[in-house]
Amino acid sequence: MLTVVRLFFFALATPLLILFLLAFYVTDKHPRVENHWLLSPQDINRARMILNGQASPDPLATLKTLRLEKKDLNIAANHLLNQYFNGAAQVHLKENHFRLEASIQLPFNHLNPYLNFGFTLSNQNGKPTISALTVGPLTLPNDHANGFLEGLINHSDLNQYYLLAARHIRTLAITRDAFTLTYYWTPKAYAAAQQLLTHSANLEALAFYQHHLVQTLKHHDRNWRLSLATLLQALFKESLARAPDLDPIKENQAIIMVTGLYTLQQNIAALFPKNAAPEKAKYLPVFMYQRVDMAKHFISSALLSTVNNAAFSQRLGQQKELHDGTVGKGFSFIDLAANRAGIRFAKAATDSEKSARRLQRIMAKITSYQAFMPDVRDFPENIKAPAFKLKYHSTTSTAYRQQLQLIDQKIAASAIYQDR
Repeated sequence: MLTVVRLFFFALATPLLILFLLAFYVTDKHPRVENHWLLSPQDINRARMILNGQASPDPLATLKTLRLEKKDLNIAANHLLNQYFNGAAQVHLKENHFRLEASIQLPFNHLNPYLNFGFTLSNQNGKPTISALTVGPLTLPNDHANGFLEGLINHSDLNQYYLLAARHIRTLAITRDAFTLTYYWTPKAYAAAQQLLTHSANLEALAFYQHHLVQTLKHHDRNWRLSLATLLQALFKESLARAPDLDPIKENQAIIMVTGLYTLQQNIAALFPKNAAPEKAKYLPVFMYQRVDMAKHFISSALLSTVNNAAFSQRLGQQKELHDGTVGKGFSFIDLAANRAGIRFAKAATDSEKSARRLQRIMAKITSYQAFMPDVRDFPENIKAPAFKLKYHSTTSTAYRQQLQLIDQKIAASAIYQDR
């Protein structure tokens, strides 16, 4: 009997031990792929169109053809990767195949913090085939690569996405110039995809808070600027009146999503089935410290972070400011501070049930956005690229890090983060 018990626990422990060993064996000290794709706002919009299936020339056609050039593939790959990890990807197009290489920074392995991987996708008799699959220093034999990926897909949440895609893809063509995909897209397929992409959203909660957002706006005095604090306070107050057994993390996610979509002028109806969307709110600009841009930076970072995109949110904010320093109004530590405050806010809202409930209680009583966003208007902004390079050199310099430290100290001193 003792031997059976030992075998039982050994069977349980073996996969964990293997994963533990692999985590150190296949990881590297340095990334194989550096992030050379600085995504502009236009690039991000393009990536969203590609990933949402909106890049087809004729959106009404049942049989769609999607042609993606090298830049399109790299934009989409980096955008998608950084929604879930802190990493970089590089796509190379060849005749009849393309090669994807990627590097992910792991949060738990400080000795070898990077996981490098890659694969080649080729067109074999009209069927996409994976080969040359590499994970760190390991290269899987070609006859095992597809089996490995199929097993990974079949035993994970990716299975439903894979089945939906495989059912509708008709042809695949890869040249040195572009990747071309022809596929069927019907209203039924669209509804299935929409359901998969929003399966984690609590539509009932979204509808509930959207209704109360609309009511809050109806009672707002139009002679006064609309404060982000007004919207958040009203919705968090409603969260306390809801049934106490509801998951506070999901409730907070819904509040941030509803507030974020409104502030960013995005239509919440896109998340709902047809004819089931809640009432649309009439838009008014949302302010913090008499600035619309601060409110947008704060809530957009919070919104991205609540759907497990904290790393992407932080990188996106930094990249956006670097892009502004090159071609826009200039780098802004004020905007960057709003980004970081939004990430910190989302963490407090969703880190645990305890922190989620605590934030609900505090936010329901706030009277100003100063409770969650410090006044950072004395930080430098409108810094053009040459001036930024002269003073800060890069985002890894001591001078730059010192500015971030001052920002984080101000955020940490906000009222909602103090022990009560």
